[in-house]
Formats: sequence, C-alpha cells, structure tokens
Amino acid sequence: MVLKRLGKITEERYDLKLEPVELRWSTNGGLQKVFLSNPTNVRRAIKVKCSDNHLYRVNPVYSFIEPGQVLSVDVARQNGGAKVDKMIFVTAKANKGDQNPRTLFTEGASKPMMVLPLIAT
Repeated sequence: MVLKRLGKITEERYDLKLEPVELRWSTNGGLQKVFLSNPTNVRRAIKVKCSDNHLYRVNPVYSFIEPGQVLSVDVARQNGGAKVDKMIFVTAKANKGDQNPRTLFTEGASKPMMVLPLIAT
C-alpha cells in the first residue's frame, strides 16, 4: 500500500498495513471489516474519511493504533446504487501522552494516507 501526502508519494516510510486492499459490495449493502496493522514501534493516530458519508458508516472514525496492534474497523454500507467510492485512512504520529486522536488532525496539515476502494456492483 502506497501512502500519499497531498497527491505526492511521501519519502517518509510508514509500514502500516491495510487488509483487504479493496471492499466489494452488492447494492443491498452490508457490514464488512477492515484490519489496519502497525508492525512498527511508533504509536499512530488514525482518522477515517469517506467519499460518501450518506452511504457508508465507519467505526471507529478516530483511533490510536499502538505498536504491534491490529485495529479492526467496521464499515457499513446502506442500500444504494452501484458505484465506486473510496475510504481514506489518514495517519499521524502520536506520543504516549496523547489522549484524543481527533486533536492530532488539524485542518490544512499534510498527513500520510492510505486509500481503500469501495466497489458496489
């Protein structure tokens, strides 16, 4: 998975892994899980964004992922037409003292991200 920063590939190497690499849906929707793993020794904060917030729900939206941890993210799709969307996992380095992951994501700040295609047929 390639991480991007504002459309450019970052020179910084982040070893977070996202599985699966895409989600496929029927138009009836449903619930699926995405697993984000952190095999590094650096604590990260995660923010999940989506191209269609009316059709998709995600939980958790903000979270910390500790070194060696695997974070399970629920993705629910409502009943809707066939189309392609995307879910974006934005990451930020977090310190041990950080309590609220939301505070690490300020508007306008450039952060590495991973894109997960959401394909409904």
